[in-house]
Amino acid sequence: MNVLVVGAGVIGCSVAFELAKAGCAVTLVERSTPGAEASGAAAGILSPLAEGRVTHYSRLALASWRLFPSVAAELRDRTGIDVEYVTRGSIYPLTSAADVRRAEARSRLAWNHELGIEAWDGADLRSREPALSREIRGAMFVSGEHWVNNQRLVVAYAQAALGVGVLIRPGSAVSRVIVEDGRACGAVVNGERLEADRVVMTTGAWTGELAASFGASLPVEPRRGQMVALTHVPPVLTHCVHGEHVYLVPRPSGELLIGATVERVGFQRAVIPSGIAALLSSAIALVPEIAELPISRTWCGFRPWAADGLPILGPWPGVKDLLVATAHFRNGILLAPITARLMTAWILEGRPSLAIDDFLPDRFLEERTA
Repeated sequence: MNVLVVGAGVIGCSVAFELAKAGCAVTLVERSTPGAEASGAAAGILSPLAEGRVTHYSRLALASWRLFPSVAAELRDRTGIDVEYVTRGSIYPLTSAADVRRAEARSRLAWNHELGIEAWDGADLRSREPALSREIRGAMFVSGEHWVNNQRLVVAYAQAALGVGVLIRPGSAVSRVIVEDGRACGAVVNGERLEADRVVMTTGAWTGELAASFGASLPVEPRRGQMVALTHVPPVLTHCVHGEHVYLVPRPSGELLIGATVERVGFQRAVIPSGIAALLSSAIALVPEIAELPISRTWCGFRPWAADGLPILGPWPGVKDLLVATAHFRNGILLAPITARLMTAWILEGRPSLAIDDFLPDRFLEERTA
């Protein structure tokens, strides 16, 4: 089977890799280079449960989180690339009654034992993360929250995909998905027709534009996220720290990542003083010592956001042989392994390996003249 995957972020690269391992002939096209957009601009946090309740999304996220140890090992074996899979856990400072209530809700989750949720008092914080502000009197610690180097992860997926026969075409702009007689049969790439038996759209924040090319509509928008990195040698923090408005991620490379804004500004690619100032102010309030660390770089990316905040995964209604995997918002890195397996199961077996009706594109898709 000949499959065309459009978009080489972490989702596209992982989907191409899994499909090729399963025996498909895969072409992966990308208008820039792999990981050039949201995947390369992330922090790489693997946080499987964003809320203190069990949802269809949390089941999907947890399933993907469970795959990461084996994914990191497989990618290292196939490519020699260490994706810097860090398992030291995350600290959530508790500074309000609402924080405490959320922590209590998470502590009652069915997967509490697997995620390793603990309550830390002031003495625990002072001994385990002494750089945290003295104003923080307690915290929730989640040992199961891990993180990776997202840039390395994308490169590793791309190289692994090449190793199993995927043809990667960077600098290849797709202007239109070709839909004829009710089925997708390829795409127009750099002005030329490229045939395929199946087409998978993994184009992130630009998926709505690509859907419009064959007369459809999909409510996916960009959310700009600005970030800043500090030089972190010697390290001030050991754990990832999640505040109310900011997170801090210590990288093995010697950087401390601070993120991230969430802005509805369209595709305005800019890092602005107010965004970086807000991040730094919140971060310094949590960890005063970082005020003296040098800034090493700033950047932004466009995360794909759907109207209901959930991923869009599965076959396109009314168009045979067309699938979509997008709108992962701030969790594309976390959800890449499970998304790749779901897309592969759909294409080769006709059904996904998990019940994910909540994520199908037909939940809000309005067909036009396909």
